[in-house]
Amino acid sequence: PIPTMLAGLPRRLAAARLGQAAVRRWQPATYTALRLAHDAAEARDCGATTHLHFRETRQPHPLKAKPWEKSSDGAAKEFNDRYATTSNHIWTKEEIDHQMANLWQHRPQTFSDRFVHGAMYGLYRVFNFITGYKAENTPVKAVEWRLIVLESFAGVPGFVAAMFRHFRSLRCLTRDHGWIHTLLEEAENERMHLLTCMKVFKAGPITRMLVISAQVIMTPFVGALYIVKPGAAHRFVGYLEETACLTYANIIHQVETPGTPLHEAWSDLPAPNIAKTYWKLSDEAKFVDVLKCMFADECNHRDVNHTFATMSSDDPNPFVYKHQEDALRAWRLEADGATTDLGCEKTLGTKPR
Repeated sequence: PIPTMLAGLPRRLAAARLGQAAVRRWQPATYTALRLAHDAAEARDCGATTHLHFRETRQPHPLKAKPWEKSSDGAAKEFNDRYATTSNHIWTKEEIDHQMANLWQHRPQTFSDRFVHGAMYGLYRVFNFITGYKAENTPVKAVEWRLIVLESFAGVPGFVAAMFRHFRSLRCLTRDHGWIHTLLEEAENERMHLLTCMKVFKAGPITRMLVISAQVIMTPFVGALYIVKPGAAHRFVGYLEETACLTYANIIHQVETPGTPLHEAWSDLPAPNIAKTYWKLSDEAKFVDVLKCMFADECNHRDVNHTFATMSSDDPNPFVYKHQEDALRAWRLEADGATTDLGCEKTLGTKPR
């Protein structure tokens, strides 16, 4: 009987294939629905999320394993450079104007709020004194110092918080509920601010010493605070971002005000290429357009951290869908070859009246 069964096996397999083809041919909707239901069930069993697999996205492979990444032509290199970071929010003129008109500051409510508020604004005054920063007719060199040191430190808390949440997830064998991605995106965004500034001006020995000192001193402080009270750490970062918003708003005002040192130095300064690709700016964009995008980013970080400060560590991240919308908008601009419009008169090619 076994040889007889083996002899008839090819015929039965062929019939089965014909039967499956007939089902797909005569009942396509039913077949597709069943396949989708099966795939969804498998995804649930595997714990899949809404994120696409790395090989299904246009993000570069870390080992440059995708076919289009192996090309050495200029277009492929430009594409790799353009997609080297996560998608940031692409700001519009209306959004930036709204943020400029709403420079709100959180009022401390609890003892921990008052403690970190006093610590942050105490450091803010010391920082102003060290960098020689003042609200009117600020020297250009003082602003260069300030931006480099500010952005080099601002990229620390998000990464430290993401690290501790990552370790907590591994230690407790639980999910993170989406916080890590937002925190890492914040850290990378601040690093992009720093890299953008470094394309415009250089850091001298004193500036580098301040950067190292700030990182050595403040990183353990932020880490210890996150271990003891994560909400207070996020509140501290929220206050830090408030000072950054005030700084950028003042700098932008001075750049756009004729007669100030910053206006003379930066009003006609073109935006660096790294900023044009990151914020999807036009080829004619000026450095003041970049400053506006950085200001809007800091406002976003302020709101995110003040929100995290009010949440429990196990609450789901409310900003996950925002990241998806940001990525979709950036992809659409890239696919259409379009850029964002910040309303700068010089960017639009017209002269002020």
